Amino acid sequence: MTQTPDANYREAIDRARQDEFGAFISVVGDELAGRIAAAAADAHSPVAGMPYAVKDNIDTVDLPTTANTPALAGSIPAADQGAVARLAAAGALLVGKTNLHELAFGITTGAASVPATRNPHDPSRSPGGSSGGSAAAVASGIVPFALATDTGGSATVPAAWCGVYGYRPSMGRWPSGGTVPLSATRDTVGVIARSLQLVRDVDAIVREPGADTAGTVGVVAGVAGIVAAAADAAAGAPAPIRIGVPLPDSRFLDPLADDVSAQWRSTIDSLSAAPGIELVPVATDLLHELDEACGIGIVLYETARDLTAYLAALPKPVSYQQVQDQAAAVDVPGLLAAAAGQREAHDAYAELMAVRDRLIAAWAAVFDDNDIAVLLRPTTPITAVPVGDEFATQAFGEEVPTFPTVIRNTGPGSTTGQPSLTLPTGLGSAGLPVGISLDGRRGDDDTVFAVAAAIDGLLRG
Repeated sequence: MTQTPDANYREAIDRARQDEFGAFISVVGDELAGRIAAAAADAHSPVAGMPYAVKDNIDTVDLPTTANTPALAGSIPAADQGAVARLAAAGALLVGKTNLHELAFGITTGAASVPATRNPHDPSRSPGGSSGGSAAAVASGIVPFALATDTGGSATVPAAWCGVYGYRPSMGRWPSGGTVPLSATRDTVGVIARSLQLVRDVDAIVREPGADTAGTVGVVAGVAGIVAAAADAAAGAPAPIRIGVPLPDSRFLDPLADDVSAQWRSTIDSLSAAPGIELVPVATDLLHELDEACGIGIVLYETARDLTAYLAALPKPVSYQQVQDQAAAVDVPGLLAAAAGQREAHDAYAELMAVRDRLIAAWAAVFDDNDIAVLLRPTTPITAVPVGDEFATQAFGEEVPTFPTVIRNTGPGSTTGQPSLTLPTGLGSAGLPVGISLDGRRGDDDTVFAVAAAIDGLLRG
């Protein structure tokens, strides 16, 4: 049975077909749209009847999953990824598959099988990556939300660069598998959306049964920035929400581009003056030191093994060597070759995972020793780079390597599976969006949401 799509769904499909920013790789046809609309007709949820998009490394049976790499052109997986299946059951309406940095192996969403995606705020700039198409689709108003994936900042970086909301769940909170993988230790599906409430609505539908629903801070009311935290039983007065802020000379804050620095200072000034919020200086450099010692190495070892297994299980199998030989982005063939070279480095991998265990302990200590609910930081040290700056870009008055500079602030939390949520703070001096991120304890995503609601209410108020 098919059904004529309603006006909102039809408009989203039409806009995706006319997309001027290169956000989409594929868009549903009329017959498929009718079947999707018919299947959702009786659904009741906050997203029922709402159009949305899916990053093209997340499995869908209705459209190919190509990961923007030539060897997977036309590849149809056997089943929908779990988040896709749950959204379909809730009545969300698939518009299409969004562009990404090839195989999610980068941070710019540059050209590969299809042309580069461009930032809706400035088409000469990158939307970020690897989920750049999802962020551009939301920021341009084509869809209200889009699924993303995140291995090292791939959901939160493009959300920040495009001026929208991005969420990386704690590892295990959302269904795993069903994606073109880089790293089983680090990969998770997430979401990019036009509002914080919509992020929370999607999370409530997608998260696994038993995921936390209360948090540990208390109840946060974000009306006009007023915070109502859990009552202090002894004093009978509200206890302030303690938000960790990196020390000024920490790697999270030094260096920052001028426009990011100005937005960060403005945010800190606003929060400092807000009732019910206490900013707590926190030492964080150990997080960066340990991440640099293990994060990328873990991904390189796991990519060859995890990607090979995914490719072999496809209804029409593809080899890792085929993907490597046909890779189209300028930076990806070398990364695939490096990953292949680490395939048998078992002892080195065991050492990397031991360092990761130390990083997990260091994150726990940041929260426990300072009694904080979340750690607040700039999402990225710089705003959106020019399209084509795949290897190097200008920042801090010099030429810097693009990838490590952009993921400097997102790496430590993604390596250990911390939840992270980025909020837009406004436009910097060059007219480009800037974001701030809240990192939470592993498994305590709902505290992140609660604090984010208070901060977002304050910043928007």
